[in-house]
Amino acid sequence: MAEKACCTSPRDSAPELAVPTLRTVGALAWPLALNALLLQAVLIVDTVLITPLGEQSLAAMGLAASLASLVIGSLFAFSNGTQLIVAQAVGARRNNAIRSGFRAGLLINLLVAGVGIALIQFAAGDLLQRLAETPSIAEQAMRYLSIFCLVFVGVAVSQNITVFFNASGNSRIPFYSNLIELPVNALLSFLLIHGHAGLPAMGLAGAAMGTLAAVSLRSIFLLWCLYSGPFAVTLKRGSPSGGALQDVRRHFVQAWPIAGSFISMTLSLSVCMLFYSRLGVNQFAALTLIFPWVRVGGQIVTSWAQATGILVGQILGGGRLDMLDDFVARAWRFSFCLGLLVALSFVLMCYSFEWLYPGLQPETLGYLWQFLPLLILLPLLRTSNTLCGNLLRAGGDAASSMKIHMGSQWLVTVPLTVLSVVYLDLSVFWIYSIILLEEVVKAFPFHQRVYGGHWKRQLHDVSA
Repeated sequence: MAEKACCTSPRDSAPELAVPTLRTVGALAWPLALNALLLQAVLIVDTVLITPLGEQSLAAMGLAASLASLVIGSLFAFSNGTQLIVAQAVGARRNNAIRSGFRAGLLINLLVAGVGIALIQFAAGDLLQRLAETPSIAEQAMRYLSIFCLVFVGVAVSQNITVFFNASGNSRIPFYSNLIELPVNALLSFLLIHGHAGLPAMGLAGAAMGTLAAVSLRSIFLLWCLYSGPFAVTLKRGSPSGGALQDVRRHFVQAWPIAGSFISMTLSLSVCMLFYSRLGVNQFAALTLIFPWVRVGGQIVTSWAQATGILVGQILGGGRLDMLDDFVARAWRFSFCLGLLVALSFVLMCYSFEWLYPGLQPETLGYLWQFLPLLILLPLLRTSNTLCGNLLRAGGDAASSMKIHMGSQWLVTVPLTVLSVVYLDLSVFWIYSIILLEEVVKAFPFHQRVYGGHWKRQLHDVSA
């Protein structure tokens, strides 16, 4: 009874739920967006530092990163599930659910990291030998991965704490942790790759060592912030409800549909990229140049949608349906404005191509200009669909969101891409249009599901 009373009245550790405003969403969203950009910057920094070592080291880095990204992507995917589960518990102000959500999410992350380490140690060597052009490339890639395996553990811990802070409405602390990690990673990697300041020249392995040290430092910082903050008492006190194994199983069932959406997106994009590489050099170069900018622009909208989803999860967890519709309507209108802003930035980007990439051939510039109408329409559709997906996940209807995502990706985008590239030999404009078509296909079931309103009552129905 004492534990139940503590869980239902956590005034000491869970803040009183207030009516969210657009300012609240923005304060939560901008660190999320910058966090995502900083994480991409880590990969860019490592690639830039490796470049002087030559093409073989770059090829080894690409091979190693392609395998490591599968594990890192899975950790981020399951962490997204933990984020919404904890947000719902914070909204309900239930200490026991907050505690079990954090612990179960951490155990699942460590399990994913352990599986990734085992696969790399026992299977990656043979796979790299088959994929690498030379034995030297495979050897460098394996040396990098052997050290990078320890990074998985650091990411498992730090990402679980990151989403815990995000779910509780404090996304600035993870942002500060990334501000610490990035310069440390860049400096140590530079010193260890090239052997400066009395350190050994480790080449590609030095980049992995620098990343490991930086991620470890970030994890220590986040742990210190976590256990010196207002949720420290909540996380330390008591034991998981019903046992750790039962909590993990229940958490996995809730988080898997959310994680599945992100994993499916990563895999489908990887498959499409394999077929994009079969296009002509100029067409593939145009796609290669446009994708990073599309990801950056999309991250602004995605971060807003994630922040909205976190706050909606808190509202639904707290049973405050009276404030839900008005908040969602205001967030939706502002997200449309963000979509317009991203579309406008893409227009300006197209006019900057010749300045940004002065060495491009005229044919490649011509293909880039062909993307302009698609780049204007894509942010508007994707903005609304992304918000729909996050609303469904926040309401406990993540299974529907996963089915819509996976259905459109594997029944529309991937087969049409294969058909267009291999059999129809279409131009890059029509191939990139398939991505826009995917958003059109997703729009109908997404909006129908959201307007149906069942997701608003999903948490109540499950708890009942």
